[in-house]
Amino acid sequence: MSQFIDQVDIEVVSGDGGNGHIGWRKEKYEPLGGPAGGNGGRGGSVFIEATSDLSTLIDFRFKAKFVAENGIKGGNKNRHGRAGQDIVIRVPVGTTVKDKETNRVIADLTKAGEKVMVAQGGYGGVGNTELATPTTRAPHFCEPGEPGITRKLELTLKLLADVGIIGLPNAGKSTLLAAVTRAKPKIADYPFSTLEPNLGVVKLDPGQQKSGLDGFVLADIPGLIEGASNGVGLGHKFLRHVERTRLLIHMVDITSENVLADMETINRELALYDQHLSSLPQMVALNKCEMMLEEEAEEIKATLEKHLKGEVPVYLISAYARQGTSELIAAAGRMVEEARQAEKQIEREALPVDEAAKDHGKRTYTIEQRNGVYYVLGDRATRLVNVTDLKDPESLFHLFQRLRVMGVIEELIAEGVEPGSEVSIGGVIFTYGEGMG
Repeated sequence: MSQFIDQVDIEVVSGDGGNGHIGWRKEKYEPLGGPAGGNGGRGGSVFIEATSDLSTLIDFRFKAKFVAENGIKGGNKNRHGRAGQDIVIRVPVGTTVKDKETNRVIADLTKAGEKVMVAQGGYGGVGNTELATPTTRAPHFCEPGEPGITRKLELTLKLLADVGIIGLPNAGKSTLLAAVTRAKPKIADYPFSTLEPNLGVVKLDPGQQKSGLDGFVLADIPGLIEGASNGVGLGHKFLRHVERTRLLIHMVDITSENVLADMETINRELALYDQHLSSLPQMVALNKCEMMLEEEAEEIKATLEKHLKGEVPVYLISAYARQGTSELIAAAGRMVEEARQAEKQIEREALPVDEAAKDHGKRTYTIEQRNGVYYVLGDRATRLVNVTDLKDPESLFHLFQRLRVMGVIEELIAEGVEPGSEVSIGGVIFTYGEGMG
């Protein structure tokens, strides 16, 4: 059974915030000591962090649900509740995190130590001490803790290789990987002998590299066949692993009846899967040249170069006999270094983050009118409703005062709300004019 697991679904649940407390000072000789209720603790959040210590997602086949600790409720004498323990889920470098419900990519973790919060813990409720105001000096209410968040996530592992080897089954990809790295892929003379991607590190001769690049990561991508982009064969499962590469070595069996047709089959599948893949730089390796006369191999190479109009370099190699592999790898190293330098230049020329981007993520609200109902949409307004005891008149009055300070009431009036209109906030329907006006 393969131990290479590259896509799993998990569920994460952040902790609930602890409830605030309604308490009173009871010191001797101070019968009217005032409020003394502490705040509830924040619920634990869920983070996902990339680590180089893992190489697959297989552990998530045995545990797929992660629940953070709830916050502790507040206590008397202004004692605040303890915050819930956060959870850090570790995944291999190269993992993409996507929300299954919205289909939105949350993070692409490409470096060890990168961390992203995927479920924020609920805020702790405020005790009656902090709710006291000059006009309400002894509030007999508090805020409940905010509920945690439940999210269903899809984790996808994409190999972080500089160079990907692509080609039809049995083109010799695994043999090349074994010849130029210390990787030991399984090699056999039958279709689909590679059932999972293999990685190897290529060490370059310092004398051949002007920039000082000492090596790069090479990946053997399982063989593609016609229809792979639509799910035919095995290769479609691994096309995602080509996406991160800077260069593709296109392995072609020179003994094939139609070398050009083999190449076009693979390039067509790449383009159908993702236009980005078809635009990646390529170099062609005509493999198994030891199986024919040198003149015949040179003739096939010349014909292919003419067809490619000199835009794609073509090399004659024998991965089995390790002929021509040094020249191929040295050229690949130069192309990888050129790609890296170009990426660094793009980063240097990147524009500064504008103010709008800096403000991204702040809690805001909008108001929409649908079928006569005014919907107040936004994290902050929803949270206020979630942490309010809707059965307590004092709590409701406090909620409406907070909404007024936020500008929600004024905005509703500007939108044309009238007494008796229905207002929806956080899934709760209020009637405007009954305490809201």
